[in-house]
Amino acid sequence: GDDKEPNEEGLKFYDDIFDECHKYGIEPVITLSHFELPWALAKEYGGFRNRQAIDMFVKFAKVCFERYQHKVKYWMTFNEINNMELAPYMVTGISNCNAQQLAQAAHNMFVASSRTVRLAHEIDPAIRVGMMLAYRPLYTYTCDPADNIKAMEMQQSRYFYSDVQMRGFYPEYRLKKYEREGIVLQDTQEDYEVLKQYPCDFLSFSC
Repeated sequence: GDDKEPNEEGLKFYDDIFDECHKYGIEPVITLSHFELPWALAKEYGGFRNRQAIDMFVKFAKVCFERYQHKVKYWMTFNEINNMELAPYMVTGISNCNAQQLAQAAHNMFVASSRTVRLAHEIDPAIRVGMMLAYRPLYTYTCDPADNIKAMEMQQSRYFYSDVQMRGFYPEYRLKKYEREGIVLQDTQEDYEVLKQYPCDFLSFSC
């Protein structure tokens, strides 16, 4: 985050883990952020609702990619990013958030993810960076059209996150939702350019 230097003892710990994995023929797949935003960044900056978190995340990823590029080929940015709608503090570092803050946090994490993909490919074109989605099958209660529409809306709220990270743009259904709710993102044109140019290399999910 805002540390001047990374923790060498912590980096060495993961060197040892990756070496042990390779010793037994295990290919590590590493998640950069697994519900573990440092407390100091949540307290001092408000987590991912703050655009400064984008640069902090990319800085962290750069340390990881440069250190472990010969030991790790597959990375993921954020674990179960769509769970921010269920547990925002766990995923984004924001407590007592509203819809506006949640939307901003998601946007900042999308941009951080795409910038991380770009960085990884610059460091080593062989590195692959993916995203992680919490996949939960959903079934309608009845065949009533109202139930089917509700199910569709719930699916959209879950898969919006993979739609942006894998396709590189905001789907119309989410833009209309923001319009109806009066949500306005703090963004730049560059944000949307990097989203389009650097989507994730693969999609992974927990089920």
